[in-house]
Amino acid sequence: MKTVKKLLYILVAISVFASVFTVSASAQNKLAYGAATVSTSNLNLRVGPSLSDTVLTTLNEGDIIVILERTNSEWYYINFHGTVGYVNTTFLRDVLTAENFSAIGRITGDQVNIRRRPTTNSDLLGTYPKNTEMTVIGINTGWYKVSHGGHIGYVRSDYMEIIKGTRPSSPSGPPASPASPASPSSPGSSPAYTPPPTNLPLGQQIVEYALGFLGHSYVWGGTSPAGFDCSGLVTYVLRHYGISVVRTAHGQFTTNGVPVAKADLAPGDLVFFSNNGGSHISHVGIYIGNDEFVHASTSTTGVIVSRLDSAYYTRVWAGAKRLI
Repeated sequence: MKTVKKLLYILVAISVFASVFTVSASAQNKLAYGAATVSTSNLNLRVGPSLSDTVLTTLNEGDIIVILERTNSEWYYINFHGTVGYVNTTFLRDVLTAENFSAIGRITGDQVNIRRRPTTNSDLLGTYPKNTEMTVIGINTGWYKVSHGGHIGYVRSDYMEIIKGTRPSSPSGPPASPASPASPSSPGSSPAYTPPPTNLPLGQQIVEYALGFLGHSYVWGGTSPAGFDCSGLVTYVLRHYGISVVRTAHGQFTTNGVPVAKADLAPGDLVFFSNNGGSHISHVGIYIGNDEFVHASTSTTGVIVSRLDSAYYTRVWAGAKRLI
């Protein structure tokens, strides 16, 4: 009987150890959704989200960290120089701002793609084996912006780990403003804007044109590259292709296009959301494909790519319209 009990204890211990290891391993592969700057000296990076948890290392004012997960209102799960742990949100500023980001990343998957835009159906710039190291120059909702082999593109952040060198790319001053679509590129910035190929289907041209504004600022009431709100981005992009729509998201939903089922979405369709149960449309974006859409999100993030199947956008989904 004692032998059986000992065996059970051993099996339970192995099970617990395995589950802890699995959680730890999966946590390493979380999608990075942004960055932040440390706003105080001697900020403790802890092994858990509590002031009683062990300190792994200490961060300095001005250090830039990669945010992997918002644990709660007080703690972020982050990566700093390859060390992962928890920091208190009180002592961070410029949350999700990654314009001044610079680090070294290492590919963790096999034959990982660099793409021209942070979407899975964007043009392929190259494919690289495990352990390839690249310069990381930004973050865009689950993608690292990288510079490697003469290309500037995007790698899914769950296929790359930050191993060292997170730091501001310039010692002082605010993050650089996103370049306008027609402006030339500068060191560490996006490549110069090029129009989508005209041989693409119209819906895909609309998508590619909209993706050219990634990183541009969110401005309430904005309808130009100097700053967009959600319906302003849609209006501006569609006007480029001779398509007129009502100015507001609610008006676009009630007036323009024909309804399309979520399962039948195609690139270029408009996707709509309501945060009050559907009685009033509060947000709109342009569907890319593969459950992704581009939109002017918030003043914190600007124009980004998000996923329709995320918990939030699943909850506030209101419908879709097709205009082409």
